[in-house]
Amino acid sequence: MATIRRSGNGWQALIRRKNYVGPRSRTFLSRDLAQSWADAVEDRTKKVLNDIPVTLGEVINDYINGPLLLHRSAENEKYPLRVTAESWLGDIPLKELQIKHFAVWRDERLVKVKPNTVMRELRILRVLIDWAKDERGAEIKDNPARHLRVRGTGDARAPFFTDQDEKRLLYELSQMSNKNHLRLTKLALATGFRRSELLSLIWRNIDLKKKLLYIYRKNCAAIDHSTGPRLIPMPEKALKILEELNDRNGKVIELSKGAARNGFDKARKKAGLETLRFHDLRHIAISRMWSSGMNALEISACSGHRDIKMLMRYSHFQLSI
Repeated sequence: MATIRRSGNGWQALIRRKNYVGPRSRTFLSRDLAQSWADAVEDRTKKVLNDIPVTLGEVINDYINGPLLLHRSAENEKYPLRVTAESWLGDIPLKELQIKHFAVWRDERLVKVKPNTVMRELRILRVLIDWAKDERGAEIKDNPARHLRVRGTGDARAPFFTDQDEKRLLYELSQMSNKNHLRLTKLALATGFRRSELLSLIWRNIDLKKKLLYIYRKNCAAIDHSTGPRLIPMPEKALKILEELNDRNGKVIELSKGAARNGFDKARKKAGLETLRFHDLRHIAISRMWSSGMNALEISACSGHRDIKMLMRYSHFQLSI
C-alpha cells in the first residue's frame, strides 16, 4: 500500500491506495517516522467510507473516523463534534441544512460557552461540511455555516504572569518525581513552542553545536492536512536547558499528552494559578521575545506564525513584572 524511499536528506512515504482520501505523500527525517505515518494511514483506510452521509450526524461520525485523525488538534475537535452529532442538529438532513439551523445552534451554545469557543466550533463545522460536499458527494448546494456570524469574538487572551508566579509554578513542578514536567514548562517559557511540539521533539532533530532544531508541524485544517518542517534558531535559555541533559536518545520530553496535561494542572493549582493555561506560556514567551528586542521575523521563526496579525495577538509587552 505504501512505498518508503529516499528523498534528498529525508525519507518519503508514498500512498498508492486507489480510493484513499488524504495526502498522498510526506517526507520525514527518518525512515521510522515515514513508516509510522504510512502505518497510521493504513489503519485509517481500513474504515472504508462507502455510503454517502445523509444527516449532519452521519457526516460528523465519518469525519471523526476519517480526516480528523490527521488533524494536529484532533482530540480537541472530537468532543464538540460528538456533542453536535448527538444533538438535534445532528438529525438534520444535509440537503435541508440552512443558516437558521446554525443560528439556533449558535444561540444555544452561547448560553454555555464563550463566543470565541463557539467561533472555533463553527470553523470546524465549516471545514467538515465542505469535506462532505466536495469529497463525500453529499447533497449540499451551499455551506450555510460559512454565512453565520458570531458576535463578541476577537478578545485575545492576555495572561498576567509575574516573576513570583513563575517561581511558584517552577517550584511546584520541581517537587514532582518526574523531572520532565519541570523541563517541559521551562522549555515552553524559553521557546514559545506549543505543548504538542515539545512532546514530539526528538534529539535527532536537534543540533546543539549549530544551535538549530527541526520541528514538523501540521498546517491548519482549514488550509490543508500537510506537514511542513520548520528550521528554528535555538534560544539561549533553551540551549542551556538541553545542554544539561545527559541522555540524548529518543524524545527530549518523555511524557504522554495526558501526563503532561495532568502534571501541569496539578502544579498550577498548588501554585495558586487557577486561570493559567499551558498555552498561556506561549503568549508569555513571545511577549518576552518582543521585550528583549527581537524583531518580528526572528520571533516568527521561533513561533511558527506566518501571519503578523496572529503573531501580534500573542504579544503583550507588559505581560510580566
